[in-house]
Amino acid sequence: MFTFSREGVAKTAPRTGDDRLEGDQAMSRNVAYTAGEDLQILSFEVGAQTYCVPVGAVREIRGVTPATPLPDAPPYVRGVINLRGQVMPVIDLSERLGKGVAADSARQVIIVVENHTDVAGLLVDAVCDSFIVKADAISPPPPLGEEASPLVSAVITTETTMVVLLAVDAILPERTAALAA
Repeated sequence: MFTFSREGVAKTAPRTGDDRLEGDQAMSRNVAYTAGEDLQILSFEVGAQTYCVPVGAVREIRGVTPATPLPDAPPYVRGVINLRGQVMPVIDLSERLGKGVAADSARQVIIVVENHTDVAGLLVDAVCDSFIVKADAISPPPPLGEEASPLVSAVITTETTMVVLLAVDAILPERTAALAA
């Protein structure tokens, strides 16, 4: 299990509900950085794609624990687990991103993320790296029709690839507290 220090890393900003923001405002609505500043991220794999979240949103990384299914939960919620006395949902990130249910594997881990008082585990195929991204490598997501995906905060360009920065507040179930009750 890995735990992340919060020193020098900003928390995520408030959830904006259905408000539609554009450009730099959209990128910074729920991400632990201010537009124009560097950002420390944690990258991970879901299927063949690499995604990332701000380190400021990560509480810890843990091995997979079998989840207790809940009736009427969204299909991407595998169930709930007990994390040191706190019951939290486990989100199959592959399913949440529309890629189908993740196949179980030995490399899978749960990334525990938080957004204000909401805490959830993201089931991912593997953790890749944690690194600092320069501000000029962070771009707003390109328009894909009338609305941009609420799950994408930004696109990060590295020397070898592009990594999608996910919007932690949009990934978490709308009523995390209700699922955990």
